[in-house]
Amino acid sequence: MSNILDNNQPNESGEPAGPTLSIEIVTDDPLPEPQWLGRIRSAVTHATANRGFTHGEIGVRVTGDAEIRQINARHLEHDYETDVISFAYAAESPWIEGELVVSLETAQRIAERVGWSAENELLLYVVHGTLHITGMDDLEDEQRQEMRNTEVEVMKSLGINDIVHYGADTIDVNSSSSPSLPPETSLPPETQS
Repeated sequence: MSNILDNNQPNESGEPAGPTLSIEIVTDDPLPEPQWLGRIRSAVTHATANRGFTHGEIGVRVTGDAEIRQINARHLEHDYETDVISFAYAAESPWIEGELVVSLETAQRIAERVGWSAENELLLYVVHGTLHITGMDDLEDEQRQEMRNTEVEVMKSLGINDIVHYGADTIDVNSSSSPSLPPETSLPPETQS
């Protein structure tokens, strides 16, 4: 297991430099590519900033399907693996606290099925989970559309412009269509947090 903590490195006087959003990333097997960790941190930072949060603590755990299934069953009483689970503890701008768990195996499987990178799929889960921590929801149609629009904004701010083709509700992950067909989009309800 690998732990990476970002406490917004102190300046020369020993004080935290700039806004203090502490992001802790814990990784289990299977491990993500090492260069993804900085991108995960950026995804959390961009998503929280988009919603007006600049201070606080966010924990991110990157794990596999078996572990996220156990977490889903233990905390939400859902006995299946999922893409992301969020736990919001505090959200009063500019302060945010929460944790999220994402499944790398689900990201790899869905990415292969829809035709984009596993890294981008995983970052979408991180953005989605972080937006839940900031207070966004996607149960009602209007909320869902606001969530999707914000996901697109945040992903584009990360330089992932093809989100408009591969984001949630744009691809049918259950489709066995040929990869040469245009994407359809929609995550099944059982894979959404």
